[in-house]
Amino acid sequence: MMSAEKNYDANEASVSLWLQRLADPSKLPALNAIYGFDQERLSARVALLYKTLEAFLNRYGDLPVRIYRAPGRVNLRGMHVDTHGGYLNLMTHHREVILLAAKSDTAVTTLSNTNAAFHEMQWSFEEETLPVAPKPSWFDFISQPDVREEVDERRKKAGRGWTNYGIGAALRVAYKDDNAPPPALKIMVAGDLPEGAALSSSAALSITALLAYADFSNRSFTTEQLVCMEQDVEWYAGARVGMSDQTAILMGRPAHMLHTALYPQDFSLDQVRYLPFPEDLSLLVVNSHTSRNLSGAQRAQYAINRFAYSMALTVLREELLRAGMDAATVETLDRLSRITPEAMGGSSAIYRLLRNVPEWINLHALRERYALPQLDSVYHQYFGTLPPEKRPQNIPLRGPLLFGITESARARQFPLLLERGDYEEAGQLMTVGHDADRLIRPDGSPYSINLDNTALERMAAAALPITHCPGWYGAGNPALDRLVDTACELGALGASLTGAGMAGAVVVLCRARAHEGIANGLRQYLQTPHYTRLAKRHTDLSAQEAAAAVVVNAAIGGAGKLCIP
Repeated sequence: MMSAEKNYDANEASVSLWLQRLADPSKLPALNAIYGFDQERLSARVALLYKTLEAFLNRYGDLPVRIYRAPGRVNLRGMHVDTHGGYLNLMTHHREVILLAAKSDTAVTTLSNTNAAFHEMQWSFEEETLPVAPKPSWFDFISQPDVREEVDERRKKAGRGWTNYGIGAALRVAYKDDNAPPPALKIMVAGDLPEGAALSSSAALSITALLAYADFSNRSFTTEQLVCMEQDVEWYAGARVGMSDQTAILMGRPAHMLHTALYPQDFSLDQVRYLPFPEDLSLLVVNSHTSRNLSGAQRAQYAINRFAYSMALTVLREELLRAGMDAATVETLDRLSRITPEAMGGSSAIYRLLRNVPEWINLHALRERYALPQLDSVYHQYFGTLPPEKRPQNIPLRGPLLFGITESARARQFPLLLERGDYEEAGQLMTVGHDADRLIRPDGSPYSINLDNTALERMAAAALPITHCPGWYGAGNPALDRLVDTACELGALGASLTGAGMAGAVVVLCRARAHEGIANGLRQYLQTPHYTRLAKRHTDLSAQEAAAAVVVNAAIGGAGKLCIP
């Protein structure tokens, strides 16, 4: 066995050798560097590797393979602000995606998955639409009708949508290399990230595929390049994501939280700061077992909020000019991380400034009042797929703008609170942040926040800290709201949805000594008929499903390639 290995690429080892080495993980210290020394966690990670290797062996044989992995991610504070340069507080999540790859002996790539719901697919570059000279931008390329048709056709076929991420990764690596295609591969994917739980399983899959195609093409990319390329892969697949998920996945460290602000126009990771997550705290991740149902009124409302939010910074800067701030200063306020109480003259000044921003505005008035040269194209991006009669004419402005400012401020303050041990305030910021997405109150009645001029003046007069005002974004759902409230009633320091919202997971901050009781209380609630109704499920969760739905988050090492010693 070992002598045969000498004929393999130095980067590779046969499946059988990998299985042999994994039989005694204690001889693989690289695993401890990634996953830590908790034996239960390490056993689960090794079991997933075993599962993937055995599936590859059964499908393709005992070939020399390379192994790539990418964890999930959670966002503690800094929801929805990564596209506008807001502050973020990110951690990796211990469950992950594993991708095994070997060179194909043909020009055909085979994408296989251990999950039977994700069907196998074979494809080659000859079958895909490729950019032609002069090479357009990536966005223009993926917007071409032929490309959209190919992506949509796979997405509409049961079990095929996942392959868009693998194909998109191959195309993106080729695009970086003047369309020189990477080698065809035999790929096996496995993962234990819960599907639809907002823990970035699609980002993890995209990253492992990018790492594989780059490696087999002998290409080396910086972390900044990989972050941008991963975003491009997801845009190819049809998801308009930002940059935070893949940053956390690529740059995560065991037992640490990552604090940064990302701004697409001058993207850099130089300001990333790592903080050890306090040992006397636990972060619970609660899978709500809900799914997005973006159809009808819900789809339109979600799109309205996102569209309004995309206009926020332009609106703010024009109002600052109208209020008399000099143009040079306004020019520097191009991202949420720079729009702080210190820069704006205090929290009260922000509230009073926002009295000039309409709570709601129709499209004609929006076009007349603000210089928004991209208004029509952005409007089409968000509402073009809706029937004309469902496309909104009235847009909320004040709530989403206030949310962006206050959420970035909460995310800026959050790590400082953890560092000085003010856990109660840190938890409160999580819950206040969730209120910006909340749809129902603890008693089940509809939730709304009053942001009219009188309310803003009252906040200004009271000098309410900007971090304690949620603003309004509206990406929650009743099941998420009730999980947040239940966690707080059980004694959590704070809780919030994590990720894009509408469905997915809730994160719960609690003292380590209290996490078991809070977790058990949440598991009990998840099994109740009341929760089943809120989550719009047909059946109650089983005890086994509820037990697996609540886990203590463990931050592990960021994405990369596993190498055999």
